[in-house]
Amino acid sequence: MSVTPGWYDDPDGVPGRQRWWNGASWSDVTSGGTTATAQAIRPAYDVIEGGRPKRLRSWLPWAIVGGAVLLIVVLAVTLVGGSRGGPAIAEPTIGPIPTTEPSDTFAPGTTRILDPDASISYAYLGEGWREVDSLPRPEMLAVHGQYIVTQEAVPDGGQFVAECSSGPLARQFQVTGPQDFAGIIDPLSESFRANYYPAPNERDVLSSEAVTLAGRSGHLLKFDLTWDVAGYDSTGERVALLLLDTGKERPALVYISVPNTHAELYGVIDQLIASIELL
Repeated sequence: MSVTPGWYDDPDGVPGRQRWWNGASWSDVTSGGTTATAQAIRPAYDVIEGGRPKRLRSWLPWAIVGGAVLLIVVLAVTLVGGSRGGPAIAEPTIGPIPTTEPSDTFAPGTTRILDPDASISYAYLGEGWREVDSLPRPEMLAVHGQYIVTQEAVPDGGQFVAECSSGPLARQFQVTGPQDFAGIIDPLSESFRANYYPAPNERDVLSSEAVTLAGRSGHLLKFDLTWDVAGYDSTGERVALLLLDTGKERPALVYISVPNTHAELYGVIDQLIASIELL
């Protein structure tokens, strides 16, 4: 496993620059501190290199390694202290290393997912759906939501999931108001398509229309993706992308995806969209 994908200080040491870690390697995507040349060759939207990133935190191996390092440091300090003629100090007892990840289940009684960053809420889909705990994505400034695992291991080393997540639209997608949503929804969908799905894949647009939700203007795009890539149980996915004006600086972005291995869940897409309320 690898550390969680996200933005980190550039390993090249360029002041003020952050580089995207895709879960396996450093990508060419940077933020801040870039040169004019780097900006000139940058695509219209950030693309994570190395395939579909893990959507979940893979923290456990690093926690174990960190614990081992801490134990070595404690033992070293103990030995040094003993060499100075002080009182003998008993070596610490090594306890069992935790083997379970922290719970990402929702609290009992949860009925809605709250996204304070995007200023929206929507229906919680119930038992079995876990809480999305993710760093910002190229498309979202922050991420909240729910997911279920649909395939435990895929060729890139991550998991495949069905999910509903949300957050404020990333600043690389320039909008001044709802009038810009129709023009940005396709580039936005291409970013998701490039970053989170096996390639090559084909897109079939089901609908793309202006909508009004919770009294606010938005744009809803629905499409099917299909692929034939070894190592994946699914051969496609149904996706919905919603941009919604909330009166804040950045519109809310809602991303819903359901692999065709779980086509019986396609109906939750409309259910979730209809349940959206403003906070």
